Amino acid sequence: MVSLAIVGITTVAFGIGSLILASRARKRLSPGSLRRFIDNFSVCIVFIVVFSLWQTVRSIANIQVSLSGFLGYPELIFIVFAYIGFIITSYRVSKISKEFGFKEEGKEIRKLVKKK
Repeated sequence: MVSLAIVGITTVAFGIGSLILASRARKRLSPGSLRRFIDNFSVCIVFIVVFSLWQTVRSIANIQVSLSGFLGYPELIFIVFAYIGFIITSYRVSKISKEFGFKEEGKEIRKLVKKK
């Protein structure tokens, strides 16, 4: 149980560190698509951190949970919302790739370089 608690605390610490770094990056970005991406990414991280915190507290308190019991629902809800957040974030990344993508221009540049 001690090793699970240590892993849980470490996971929560990394998650909080990730949120701090994302917050700093967000402050430096002007309003727009990249900033919205950071917002969506942060929401996903929050759900994962809450999930990890929930499991860490359970591990430290030695609470046994079955998925049929009430205490199992929050774990499932946190993970489901994290995955929904990842789906939304992935969709927004695909929109960002259209906005900032240079694939076609890159092909033209490659052709020009080969000609020289």
